[in-house]
Amino acid sequence: MFTRDLALWLRRRGHAVTIFATAFGDMADELRFASIACVTELSDIAARPDVIIGNTHHETVRALLHFHDVPVLTICHDRSAEHGRPAQFTQVVCHVAVDENCAERLVHEFGIARERIELIQNGVDLSRFPRRSELPARPRTALVFSNYASHDAQLEEIRAACVQRGLSLDVIGSGTGNHLPDPAEALGRYDIVFGKGRCATEALCTGNAVVVLDPSAGMGEMVTAATAAHARRWNFGRALLIRPITRENVGAELDRYDAEDAGKAGEWMRAHGGLDATLGALERCAQGMALQHPVIEVPASQRANEVARYMEDWIRRGNPSAAHLAVASLQQHIGWIQQSFNDHQRMHQARIDALQAELQRQAEEARRQTELAAMQTAAQAAQAAQSNADCNARLAEAEQQTRQARTELALLQAQLREVYASRSWRVTGPLRRVSTLVRPGGPRA
Repeated sequence: MFTRDLALWLRRRGHAVTIFATAFGDMADELRFASIACVTELSDIAARPDVIIGNTHHETVRALLHFHDVPVLTICHDRSAEHGRPAQFTQVVCHVAVDENCAERLVHEFGIARERIELIQNGVDLSRFPRRSELPARPRTALVFSNYASHDAQLEEIRAACVQRGLSLDVIGSGTGNHLPDPAEALGRYDIVFGKGRCATEALCTGNAVVVLDPSAGMGEMVTAATAAHARRWNFGRALLIRPITRENVGAELDRYDAEDAGKAGEWMRAHGGLDATLGALERCAQGMALQHPVIEVPASQRANEVARYMEDWIRRGNPSAAHLAVASLQQHIGWIQQSFNDHQRMHQARIDALQAELQRQAEEARRQTELAAMQTAAQAAQAAQSNADCNARLAEAEQQTRQARTELALLQAQLREVYASRSWRVTGPLRRVSTLVRPGGPRA
């Protein structure tokens, strides 16, 4: 259900979503109808994702080994189950815990620093779980809401406590064969609900009085307006299940029923437990990872060490059949490592080729610029030389003309002196003066 809600919400937000799982149930039809791809083989995914959001351990490891440079966000949903183990690879950028109990597991069992863990609690799609009518002053119906419930001694203890107080009891969950894909409508028909985790959250948002209880683990207390925040921080989960399920313990919690207080607890839950807050926080984490770590480059030797450590831990924790299975599949993991090495080698070679091509292009450009500059310099020098030669020629010509003019001037001056010195010039002097006096327009005596 968490995966379904997250996928549909992200799709509505405009993200492309693909779900990888080893098997799918009927819910896959709903997801595919909403344009969400559902695959059981990673090789069917052609496009590299921007982010991997891992909800279960083994599927997360398979995905990050296949997409070896994609950043990963892992979510721990359980304090003890195998699927809640964190994938400890360099690609894992962010660890998310759904409650403080899961956060403690990551810190104390796997050495993950608390500051690296985001606490993002489960939310409920409030549109799917509308508020029921006001609770009656005296309860009439009760429900065990859990997939872990079965027709065993614990269920009989719960039933006995309900019968003593005149309550009818029903059970919803796959363990009893009464699995409801959409239990939202059914919850509104009950006054008191026994459940934990997501079931308790959905019942509180519906407006039921809730007793934190898991038929396979134990029981806690009736959720009140005063304890709702604390119980949610621990996800109404295992850390609160500190008492055995007996008719006396169950009866004591049933006797704490208070319709008005249960209504206040439900109002608080609807105000703080909506799906948008949970999935919005996950979206912000994923987008921040994609921006800050678009590519996670892991050297092939380091990846080989991480896979070897993972395989060694898997074999060490498994039973003999699991160990044999691990050894049998080791070759596949080696193939993944080789593929990763080859991919990294191709990636680095492509970068080297690109850098060499760029270097060659820059060298060619520099050579072309040098040749162009040399050609421009030569042309400018030739032009300057031609201009200088033209100037020198014009200067020489001007000097020649000056010398010639001076020679002609000297010749004319010599001729003029000869004229002035001649006897005829002196004899004709009086005649010239008379000629000047009688010239028309000339001065009169």
